[in-house]
Amino acid sequence: MTTISRFLKTSIPIILGIFFLQDLSATHNRAGEITYRQIDNLTIEATVTTYTKASSVDADRDTVTVCWGDGTCNQVVRRNGVDGDLNGVNDGEFLPNDIKINKYIFEHTYGGQGHYVISMMDPNRNADICNINFPNPDGIPFFIRTTATLFNVQDNGFNSSPILLQPPIDIACIGQPFLHNPGAYDPDGDSLSYELVVPLQQNGIDVPSYESPAVLPNSITINPVTGDLIWASPEPPCFGAEYNVAFNIIEFRNGIPFDTLMRDMQIKVLDCMNLPPVIEAPQEVCVIAGEVLEFPVTVTAPISEIDQKVIVEANGSPFELSDSAVFIADTTFQDQPVTALFQWQTNCDLIRDDYYQVILRATDDFAIPYVQFGGIVDTFFLSTLKLVRIKVVGPPPEDVQALADKDQVTLSWEAPYDCEITENEYFRGFTVWKRIGPNNFPLDTCITGLDGQGYTKITPGAIQDLVGGRYSYLDEDVERGRTYCYRILAEFAQLTPGGGFPFNKVESLPSLEVCVQLSRDVPLITKVSVLETDPVNGSIDIRWTKPLAEDLDTVLNPGPYVYELYRAAGFDPLESDFVLVPGASFSAPTLSEANDTLFMDTGIDTETIPHTYRVAFYVDNEVEPIGFSTEASSVFLDLVSTDERNELFWEARIPWDNYSYIVYRKNNSGTWESIAITEIPEYIDNGLINGEEYCYYVETEGSYGIQNIVSPLFNDSQEKCGVPLDTIPPCAPTLRIENICDDVSPDQSCLAEDLKNTLRWNNPNIACDDTDDVIGYNIYYATTSSSEFDLIGTILNPLKIDTTHSPEFGLAGCYAITAIDSFQNESLFSNIECPDNCPNYQLPNVFTPNKDGANDIFTAFPFCFIERIEFKAFNRWGQLVFQTTDPNINWDGTNLNGKELAEGTYYYSCRVFEQRVSGVSESPEILSGFIELIRGR
Repeated sequence: MTTISRFLKTSIPIILGIFFLQDLSATHNRAGEITYRQIDNLTIEATVTTYTKASSVDADRDTVTVCWGDGTCNQVVRRNGVDGDLNGVNDGEFLPNDIKINKYIFEHTYGGQGHYVISMMDPNRNADICNINFPNPDGIPFFIRTTATLFNVQDNGFNSSPILLQPPIDIACIGQPFLHNPGAYDPDGDSLSYELVVPLQQNGIDVPSYESPAVLPNSITINPVTGDLIWASPEPPCFGAEYNVAFNIIEFRNGIPFDTLMRDMQIKVLDCMNLPPVIEAPQEVCVIAGEVLEFPVTVTAPISEIDQKVIVEANGSPFELSDSAVFIADTTFQDQPVTALFQWQTNCDLIRDDYYQVILRATDDFAIPYVQFGGIVDTFFLSTLKLVRIKVVGPPPEDVQALADKDQVTLSWEAPYDCEITENEYFRGFTVWKRIGPNNFPLDTCITGLDGQGYTKITPGAIQDLVGGRYSYLDEDVERGRTYCYRILAEFAQLTPGGGFPFNKVESLPSLEVCVQLSRDVPLITKVSVLETDPVNGSIDIRWTKPLAEDLDTVLNPGPYVYELYRAAGFDPLESDFVLVPGASFSAPTLSEANDTLFMDTGIDTETIPHTYRVAFYVDNEVEPIGFSTEASSVFLDLVSTDERNELFWEARIPWDNYSYIVYRKNNSGTWESIAITEIPEYIDNGLINGEEYCYYVETEGSYGIQNIVSPLFNDSQEKCGVPLDTIPPCAPTLRIENICDDVSPDQSCLAEDLKNTLRWNNPNIACDDTDDVIGYNIYYATTSSSEFDLIGTILNPLKIDTTHSPEFGLAGCYAITAIDSFQNESLFSNIECPDNCPNYQLPNVFTPNKDGANDIFTAFPFCFIERIEFKAFNRWGQLVFQTTDPNINWDGTNLNGKELAEGTYYYSCRVFEQRVSGVSESPEILSGFIELIRGR
């Protein structure tokens, strides 16, 4: 990506500089932004940074007006540079290429917490911008803003804006890809995203005649994650011009957007006659906190320009921190290739979810002269940028161990943890994550946390419990016979002052996985499959495995052994809901003989409800069972019938994992055939015939993932039937309206035959892919934009797609169209169109009330859509001589007492009240002028 470095040429003729300053003194702002840092609960220090045209001396501002968003504004003094003219105000810093940087810094205290918009507006942009109000951009105000949110510090911490390290002035080459990156980082650790916007001239008002590169073939885009602003192939509409673009930087805390900083930047496009250097460096690097990150940077000139020398520089957030990075490189142009070295000793306080950014800039020594006003003003050198993203991650917890008991698992891992000592308690502790069965996914140093890996967090918050010199956690939410796998994460977060509430949490790399299987000293249910679907005489096949002898310890738990099968209706039943299934009790003197592990439960409702089962296991004639199997339910299928399809979905509450489902449908011969295999518990059967019945059941396939347990496990749902019907409304038409207001003329009359709205819309049968049975349309009308809609007509012909309507008063009102299909489904409203009246009211400036039958009455020209007026006429001494509210006026030249007025000039004012779609409203223009009263007798 190409940009240009700027170095001021020292041999500028003095006379040229003087002419330069005088000629451009009327133009000013190039670019800028507003940043701030929070000092205490309600006080911030804001910095308004502007880049201006240095030669525009008359437009130079030693103060600017900053408005704080709380109803107050202040004159803020420039603080950077030196006071060269000894007027008590610093002059700013002069840069090459007729640029000056100005920093206006001020502290402001708000009255309370809240969300505020800090803004600054200056009357002038610089005159060479060609995409804003061209060819007169200098008269367009320059407006920048940022929002500042003052949180409750105890709950959410302090908040400062992002810091932008790259200046908002850059230079591109015609036809060569251009890259700019603001080098933004947030000192609070908040996440940032980026979006292009239109530059502003006031708060909420875009600059006029803005030509955005985003709509041109050589488009400008911004990466919402990295902030890379890329102009694919700069070809501005005016050669050598300056181009302004703007973008927002949005802050996120805990995943919620809350503040926005706007940067208005300027790009100058030149014919460079050169190719940029090439940078070789990694694009993205992840490093475990505590390690030293080191990588080389190599810079070369293009093959065709190998005689050029190059230089490389770096900036970015790693260089701004107290534990800063080091960039080892020559500071002068060198023969290429040039090699530099980036080094950063990371530590645990640097762990973040977001990437740190390093911006590498390589420049060659090919001088590009910039000619202005007949002489060489500056010399440019071609540069290229490369963004390197660095993520510092928390190390994984080490040596995770798991010890299983009958009803619990004890976890432990190594202490101390590598990153448990941090500033401000940044290390918060550990979270424990669990899943059933292993997942040995490959570890990636750039991917922290366990999202998408099938683990569930089982600790309510971060823990730091130590037992015997190791971190420890006891998991009691386990089931016998199952295999559980665990991983540990370390958690980091910033703390609010005083309150100690964490925010911007960060997770470490996951630990290695440890798995453990619990003892099988109770039965495990392996089958709950519906055999017969019926509301009264349904049946279900239930099967289970017997306990393992080595886990049960038959010496301590001798026979006889008894199984009892219990049932409860529905999912997730209460303990009291379970009842002993009649005939489902089995006894054996020894465990080897306890093989009655299946039962058919009959005479139950399997059509409308699922059933949940569990097996109680007794030893040694004891009254209470030694334990229960884990509960398992039947598969329950449901469906929704819609237009030409049935939507199936099913559910089962089971202790094993189902991973595949076969959907069966009964065919016309009455036999079942498989129509689909899916990995999710839902399926849509399309292309059906409305009005015909279709019946289904689902076979599930799953496994415990435990050795010596039959696998796979197959279970059937009940049968479920549905009749597709068209319940889906058609798509809505698109409406447009035509009337006489589309081509109103000053002498427009209001003839009754002209006061009609013509409604036209498209046919959804043609316009929409999923609509083919529209039979007609409903027309709705509301008298004003705030009124309720009324049905005013129905058209039962899908091919008729227009109609006319004459409102009771004028043309104003709101319309919507809906489509109706053959099943009487009605679509949503079309777009709502609200044609307004086009009020027209004009007055003459002379009348002759001499009773000759010609022009005797002062009356308005033919008018339209006027409700009333407030007309007042005054004589030359300001005395009221006539008034009326009648839009026709009909003044006969007499005064308020009915006496004839003398010839002469009279002044009038007229407030006009118009009939609008929003109701009667006063025209913003008050008519006024002079009337010549001529009697001529």
